Amino acid sequence: MGSQGKNVDFSVLEFDNYTDYISSFATVTDHRYLSNQNTIKTIVQLGYRTTKIPYTADEYVKRVDIALEAIRPKMAHVGLFSDLMSPTNCDPVLLEFKARELLNLNKILSTIVFTSYIHVDGSEISGYIDLDMSWRNCYRETIKHTDWRGVFQGRSRLKPMPHHLSYSNPRYNMVKYTDSDNYQVMHDHHYGLMFMHRGDHKMISVGGQYNIYQRNAKRSMVYSPKLGYVVFYDHFVRKKV
Repeated sequence: MGSQGKNVDFSVLEFDNYTDYISSFATVTDHRYLSNQNTIKTIVQLGYRTTKIPYTADEYVKRVDIALEAIRPKMAHVGLFSDLMSPTNCDPVLLEFKARELLNLNKILSTIVFTSYIHVDGSEISGYIDLDMSWRNCYRETIKHTDWRGVFQGRSRLKPMPHHLSYSNPRYNMVKYTDSDNYQVMHDHHYGLMFMHRGDHKMISVGGQYNIYQRNAKRSMVYSPKLGYVVFYDHFVRKKV
């Protein structure tokens, strides 16, 4: 990829996510007189607040990847996290992660996983994780990220964190929902917790019951002695024509 040179936009690295990037173009007057955030976002995306048209969500992600490659070129030679997995490791869950890594990083597949673990006090901590964002956060070495190198090497266990799509910790009576780079958290009156893919706006239902959205993602459950039961929701991203 020809990321080196004048086509690199390092300004995108100043923002934690696409929402923050778009919000940076809005003015104080916008927030004062336009209380609807979607209206402000539309005005910005149409180019009324800058001399250039802001990036779309997909363009923003690509620009971030290009900028990261430019400032940390060694990253390109690290390879996939799953390359660190021992050839003799036959853990069923890790093999499922390995099969999805490249597809997610290339935006062909978008996977949400549900995982849980038992705390020493007996409480079950669980959550839904945007797999692509979790891998990218590890590449970027953000303040809070899963140690995927350790997971594939067998040194660490995948655990839900408060910044993931959803996080449930009964020990502290905590239930938290957080939008990710790829998904917006939704709550439907009939179908419960759902996630809307930011790229193609398809709804992902995780309730397990039959509904009109179940064809948007393939659900599968895998068990391993080390990682327990992990549920995969695989959504094939529809590209805009």
